[in-house]
Amino acid sequence: MASFSPLVLSITATSFATFQCLFHFVSPCISARFCPGYRRLSPKHTVEWNSRTVSTFHALIVGLFCLYILLFDDAVNEDPVWGDPSLVKINVSITCGYLLSDMLLICYYWRAIGDKFFVIHHLAALYACYYVLVSSLLTQSRMCRQDGEGTRAKGEQPCSLMGLVRMDNKVLVRDEIVWFHFTFSIPNMCRPIFGTL
Repeated sequence: MASFSPLVLSITATSFATFQCLFHFVSPCISARFCPGYRRLSPKHTVEWNSRTVSTFHALIVGLFCLYILLFDDAVNEDPVWGDPSLVKINVSITCGYLLSDMLLICYYWRAIGDKFFVIHHLAALYACYYVLVSSLLTQSRMCRQDGEGTRAKGEQPCSLMGLVRMDNKVLVRDEIVWFHFTFSIPNMCRPIFGTL
């Protein structure tokens, strides 16, 4: 797959549009229906909530995709440093679309969610994605990094905004799943590239 093939560009554009739709339409509808505290949020907190919902969705999608790639994609497992697997580029393209979408939202809603460190973080992440797409180097380490995104879902939605007490069973189960994933799953999958952890 070429670095900036039509497939990579179309996946990035589709990802961008999808995350914009999630922010503007899907998150408000679902959150209003299932989260008791959502309707009581101020406009600023509503923007932050929807942004975190989209971020959580992105983290779950790329995290699951990374697990699949690291477990079942022979191109990644055969040559973790120099490999040129197409699935990695597709996953990185999804992340590029998300990062561009989030950058647009950060700029547009600067008073609610604007932060220069988020902008710097997103630019650095876009550079890392560009590096993987252009050089095809270190694709497995990028997958380990993106799989770590899945652990971010733990902190994306503050419990108080969802109407949950910190010791609620739902919160505890979620935290334990994230802890298990971070402690056992990621180190085992990244072992071929980083050695024994």
